[in-house]
Amino acid sequence: MPILVVDPAYIDNQFWALEKIHQQAMVITREKQNMKPTLYDNNAFDGEDPVNKGVLSDELAGYSNAALRRICYRDPATCKDFVFITTCNSLRPGLIALLYFMRWKIEKAYDVFKNKLKVRKAWGSGETCAMTQAHFVALLHNLLTLLLARLEKTGLQQNAVEKRAAKRFEKTPQDKRVPTHEMIRHAFPLTCQFIRIVRNVFRQKIPWEDAYLLFKQRLHSYL
Repeated sequence: MPILVVDPAYIDNQFWALEKIHQQAMVITREKQNMKPTLYDNNAFDGEDPVNKGVLSDELAGYSNAALRRICYRDPATCKDFVFITTCNSLRPGLIALLYFMRWKIEKAYDVFKNKLKVRKAWGSGETCAMTQAHFVALLHNLLTLLLARLEKTGLQQNAVEKRAAKRFEKTPQDKRVPTHEMIRHAFPLTCQFIRIVRNVFRQKIPWEDAYLLFKQRLHSYL
């Protein structure tokens, strides 16, 4: 079943419980402050597993209309507490937290749409127009991402971006690092510099041989 990682605004415990029963989807979200769960049981988990670093408890909790898995988590990097609720029982509790945090990474794509691709106004008010615009924006973002991936296969990397991320990681004390975050390769947001060079290459109809050298220069460092 697909796992949907959603904002707490989408909480409907009975709906998500039925979605799992009917094998349609499972959900991961955060508990709202005004929710008053009744704790039924504690689920055993391996506290020595590095994936579970930060997990305080893994519980079975009852809400007004459903029983859900409830995970209390303290982010090692910020010491901020989170409470996740989910209908997914097969994943380790640390992975539940990781999937929710990855949702925040994905939201950076919306910042690219608004501030770097300048998509700030709707093309029209109709449903068809809105859907068409959304498809074109997603298509543009995906094509830029695929181009960057193709360039990376030739040995070109966003060195400036990756070096900055590496410096931030090195400054993080060992006890503040989250092992699960190191197990995956995070996608970096598209930079303004990369988007500008793509736009200029197409506008000026620069041959690929010359364009490749420009990409190599732009991806090496910030100008």
